[in-house]
Amino acid sequence: MLTRLRLERFKNFKDAELRLGPFTVLMGTNASGKSNVRDAFRFLHGIARGYTLADTIGEKWGEGGVLQWRGIRGGSVEAAYQGAATFALTADFESTNGQGNLIPASATYAIEVEPGRNGKPRTVHESLYADTTMLFDSHPRSDPLSQGDPQHLTVRVLPGGQYRRGHVETFIASQPVLSQIGERIAHRKDERAAEVRQWVRTALASFNSMRFLDLNLDAMRLPSLPGQTILGDRGENLSSVLQAIYEDENRRQALIGWIQELTPMDVVDFAFPPDQTGRVLVSLIEENERKTSAYSASDGTLRFLAVLAALLGPEPAHLYFFEELENGLHPARLHLLVDLIEQRVAKRDLQVIATTHSPQLLRLLSPENRQVAALVYRLAGHPDARILRIGSLPEEARRVIEQKDVGQLLTAGWFENIMSFMADEEV
Repeated sequence: MLTRLRLERFKNFKDAELRLGPFTVLMGTNASGKSNVRDAFRFLHGIARGYTLADTIGEKWGEGGVLQWRGIRGGSVEAAYQGAATFALTADFESTNGQGNLIPASATYAIEVEPGRNGKPRTVHESLYADTTMLFDSHPRSDPLSQGDPQHLTVRVLPGGQYRRGHVETFIASQPVLSQIGERIAHRKDERAAEVRQWVRTALASFNSMRFLDLNLDAMRLPSLPGQTILGDRGENLSSVLQAIYEDENRRQALIGWIQELTPMDVVDFAFPPDQTGRVLVSLIEENERKTSAYSASDGTLRFLAVLAALLGPEPAHLYFFEELENGLHPARLHLLVDLIEQRVAKRDLQVIATTHSPQLLRLLSPENRQVAALVYRLAGHPDARILRIGSLPEEARRVIEQKDVGQLLTAGWFENIMSFMADEEV
């Protein structure tokens, strides 16, 4: 589970920190920077997919001209804050490394990148620490290394075994060390090297198992082949993922129960009739045996089914990022979406980050998740975006939130006003 993300000179963030919980809601006005937070997570995701920095920031094309990765919005030109020479991201995460009965240990991954004016980005600083133990670091505070070659990055690796007096490796700077080091130190058989490899795998798994759902109604209405059990970012494979959920008795009852709560239809079952190519398309069956296929289902119903497919599916990601989570849902049914997410993340095997403009969504959050919700904002006359968690507001401001309707406060711009007031107090 990711617990913290720090953004330094990244997009419109000069230096901001986001503390994460199981369900983290990001609120803020248009152009405040919420989507740039998404870009930061996508950058980490690109690293875990083994891409070079140029591919992660730009685009990745496969054989036959198939686009595999869309890159970061704005490319290398807009990746760094106001033309800064570098940007840096730091992510804290927790893991029991497969031993569920243990208290999670924490680790910190950091990377600093020079986007490159010639279009060739390179890593200038990278490190991975487990608590205070250095696993690898290109710029350790003690016994620093010389970094004279801009095409390569030299890192110090946790010593042990035949390398107990020290271990230094050099990597190409165009690709993050995190995606290279596991293979490089595979020859080491000592326990220290095994610890490095384990934490590297954990970091890569944490960053790789992310989904950034930008649901598209046309994509959700497409038939899909049975066995395709991962929901696409645009909602592809919706019908086959729902079919996989339906085939599990416990999940089937949950699926039917949630959709009954959402719609005025008396839905009692689902059907997945195949077409001539074997692809299936989900249909909702009412008590009077009337069938409504995905072609005719309402936009809100499809979007809710997609969230159900993501969170209840047989192969869920560790992290889901939803933009404008409330889109397409009637305000009177929004509580179902919040309930679904809060119940699902309570199992602690996945987390959800969502942006919103909805006062109602903020109002519906549990007290615990409301404390974790964060405001992304910009102060008048300042170009940089900032992040502040509601639970970190001064006591007087938190008291107002407890006494007033938090949704009305968001609508009235109270959160932005209190940030401006706090900034004036600091001057």
